[in-house]
Amino acid sequence: MTQTTETEPFEAEAVFQRGLTLSEQGEYEAAIAHFDHILQFQPEHGNAWNEKGNALITLNRHAEALTSFEHAIQFSAASPSTHYSLGWAASVLGQHERAIASFEQVLALQADFPNAHYSLGLALYMTGQYKAAIAHLHTALEQQPTFADAWYSQGLALYATGRYESAIKHFNQVLELQPDYQVAFSGRGAALMGLGDYEAAIVSYDKALGLNPDDAESWYQWAMCLKRSGRYKDAILGYDKAFMLQPNHAAAFGRGCCWLKLGHYDDAIASYERALEYQPNHYESWFNRGVALKQLERFAEAADSYDHAIALRPNDPKARNNLGSILLSLERVDEAIACYDKVLALNPDDELAQKNRTVALRRSQPVRDNKAYANLGALNQKSDS
Repeated sequence: MTQTTETEPFEAEAVFQRGLTLSEQGEYEAAIAHFDHILQFQPEHGNAWNEKGNALITLNRHAEALTSFEHAIQFSAASPSTHYSLGWAASVLGQHERAIASFEQVLALQADFPNAHYSLGLALYMTGQYKAAIAHLHTALEQQPTFADAWYSQGLALYATGRYESAIKHFNQVLELQPDYQVAFSGRGAALMGLGDYEAAIVSYDKALGLNPDDAESWYQWAMCLKRSGRYKDAILGYDKAFMLQPNHAAAFGRGCCWLKLGHYDDAIASYERALEYQPNHYESWFNRGVALKQLERFAEAADSYDHAIALRPNDPKARNNLGSILLSLERVDEAIACYDKVLALNPDDELAQKNRTVALRRSQPVRDNKAYANLGALNQKSDS
């Protein structure tokens, strides 16, 4: 009797069915082992590749799942569900262009495949193709008018194109369908911010934070609304909370701008320095740090801060104008004049640089000790905050 070296057809089917049962029972690792056993002897078994991919997705092993679906498609190219699964795995892995191709293939094979228009719209949104995304999400909503995720995604795409009022309507529709859809409150808040309705945005973010107090982005946006409303002390609380949950440059910078507005210059400097730890090449942080240091008459440090800002934006006149003012305070008059000359070389009509250069030239003359000129000082560009 010779030993059988490959699985008989009926035996392979039994192993496959056992693998399906294990998947349904949540025994995904065991199910994968069964599918692998089949594929060891029948590598052309498309269904085994497909079900293995499904089990791998459930285990969040998306890269392996993608490979499985690629194998499955070799043997079942006409299966829309396999193309859809491949597209979904690609989306999760951030391979959005590949996902788009897969979802388009799904629709070519079956125009009414469930969620295909939604998934394609989402992938298009992720690649910045907002107009196309809106079209597919619209179709998805025609097919499923109560699909909250599609309403939300459509709202995001509308927001991205600056259609804030329409975005708000979509987010409101999400909340009618699902009142605890937390990110819809955040999305609506962002759209209201886009319209300049900061008080309404604050209310929306309050509701988002009521559902998820650990949402760092909503705390940050909530603080932005308060800052733009001139409520700087309250905004600082929001920036602090956002930074505590997710330390980053943006929250530290926003906090610094509020402290600067309140005249708490030491606190502003500390915040800008923390922001620069996360983003050392942030022009506005160096610039505003210079503004705060000047207010404390820490001129040498302010000059260094403006030097960093200028290195990042050599053609921006603001930092050069303010640096010139600092150099005058340090009695480095010739350097101040050279600073203003550089501004005027870029823009001969810069009135601020013209005025400051006139002041500097007077300071460079012997008459600078005259009381008539003793109190002359260079004008400053306003800070970015």
